[in-house]
Amino acid sequence: MDQEYEVLSHLQENEITSQRKISKRTGLSLGAVNLLMKKMVRKGLVKVEKLSARTMRYILTPRGMQEKSRLAYNYICKSYHQILKINRALEEVLIEWEPALNGAPVILYGPADELREIMALYLDGKGISYRCFEQDALPRQETAGENLVLLWRHEEEKTVPERFNALNIMTRL
Repeated sequence: MDQEYEVLSHLQENEITSQRKISKRTGLSLGAVNLLMKKMVRKGLVKVEKLSARTMRYILTPRGMQEKSRLAYNYICKSYHQILKINRALEEVLIEWEPALNGAPVILYGPADELREIMALYLDGKGISYRCFEQDALPRQETAGENLVLLWRHEEEKTVPERFNALNIMTRL
């Protein structure tokens, strides 16, 4: 997600904090946090109040809350469009491969992450049977030409035996 959003979220939850704590929570470097804080103060998103020599209070302004909401909205819209693209790609692939599958389940091959969840939800919604496997755990008993192995990371491409019909869905986006 957007760096500015991450910092604004942290500040909304923790007014009394340090740039070092913000850095640890967001995974940004201390220098990046410092630059972002200066930028957000200049834009009027955050007010800084010095409590002591080492302690600061960072107050999210109404404009800062509005910006945080705008960033969250944009992120949700982008994510939704990506999900639609993945669903369209899956639909095209399944139409293309339907005759070859001959009723065999689709294999989702990769980590149990958000992309696998999106594909599983799509397949569930269409009533298409599937099985999930993680790296190096593909079943030996499956018949070569009947299974479509869908993956979404390049790391798994190298580990799929040649007897499987493997397709990286990301190449279809």
